[in-house]
Amino acid sequence: MFRLALPSLLGLIAFCVWIYAVLDVIQTDEILMRNLPKMPWVFIVIFLGPVGSVAWLAVGRPIGAGFHAGTTRASPNRSWQQERGFEPRRPRGVEDRDDWRASTSASSPSGESAAARERRLQEWEAELERRESEIDGDVDGDDTAD
Repeated sequence: MFRLALPSLLGLIAFCVWIYAVLDVIQTDEILMRNLPKMPWVFIVIFLGPVGSVAWLAVGRPIGAGFHAGTTRASPNRSWQQERGFEPRRPRGVEDRDDWRASTSASSPSGESAAARERRLQEWEAELERRESEIDGDVDGDDTAD
């Protein structure tokens, strides 16, 4: 009895793997596929049957792809690196230091007070207005001379 069921069971397993591979090839983004573009993989899997399916699963499928057809992650909420214990590291800047906010709000790097910075800013604005008025005066003087 088992001898009669074994070939049909293996055929059913091969058919299920073939269907899974066909759906996976169709749903996977072409940029993630390895070794060949999408259309050759579709033809290989469809026309070579179980051999094409095993080839797709072994050398064509994206690295770290999940078990759902077309997915690129082992689970929808976690990446394959996190599944294996690798936590992604984000870039750290100067503002990520714990003391950054206190150092920028208390005083400037040179140690001057907020009042001194405000006074210096007003002096710069006055100087800028003076220069702009000089430029406007020179342009007006040039126009009348012509």
